[in-house]
Amino acid sequence: MRKPKVVLKNWFVQGHGRNDPYKPPEVVRVCLGGDAVGHPRFKDGHPITTSPIIGPVSLRDGMIVQTANTQYMLDGVCPRYKAWCDANSYSVGT
Repeated sequence: MRKPKVVLKNWFVQGHGRNDPYKPPEVVRVCLGGDAVGHPRFKDGHPITTSPIIGPVSLRDGMIVQTANTQYMLDGVCPRYKAWCDANSYSVGT
C-alpha cells in the first residue's frame, strides 16, 4: 500500500499524548500538528495531529516526514511555535 502524500501547513511539533503542543523536538514519540492539505480523510485546511513520526526530528520546511501510514511535506512553520522555539533556544529550520 502506498502512503498518501499530504502537505502540512502551519506545522508545529508536539509530544505524543501531551496536552502542551509546544514541546522541544527531543521528546520521545514526536508528532506534528498543522493544517492538512490533500489528506484523504479531511477537507483541505483541517487541523490535524499526526501519529508519531518515523525518522529524524530535526525538522525544516520542505522536508518530507513519514508516519506509519502517511507522508507529510512540511510547508510553513507555525509562527507561534517558531517564536516559542526561538525563545527557548531550539532550532527550527525554515
